[in-house]
Amino acid sequence: MSEIVPVNIKGVYIIETLRGPTPVVLLVDDKDRIMPIYIGLSEAISIHTALRNEVAPRPMTHDLFISLLDRLNSKIINILIDELNDGIYYARLTISFNGNQFELDARPSDCLALALRAKAPVQVRESVMKSAVVSKEELEGILTIDNYL
Repeated sequence: MSEIVPVNIKGVYIIETLRGPTPVVLLVDDKDRIMPIYIGLSEAISIHTALRNEVAPRPMTHDLFISLLDRLNSKIINILIDELNDGIYYARLTISFNGNQFELDARPSDCLALALRAKAPVQVRESVMKSAVVSKEELEGILTIDNYL
């Protein structure tokens, strides 16, 4: 099994792509390597609000999921982004329930939004990090999502 790398969520940004402005979340490890994950706008807003500790007047989907876990005396142990195939990331959410742990396949963007709310660690498989890392120069000119909200 390959090495697992803990990462932090640096923030949510907007990058200009051929399709126009696209939200991207940047993950950073302790070696200052940067891994971008392109995500949808609603997930970008959810991650951004969680990073800012903002609470919506009514529960959004990720808030509802966390409330459900709380009611079931369950918690998110961690998330692991463990695969990258044809530009698509794959992730797993590890949950504890009734003394047992199980994993759920989930989109990385949903995992990140949930991990922030649950204060759960975010991890990336080293092989994924190595193949996805970008330089700071490649990210020149990106704007925070605040510029679009």
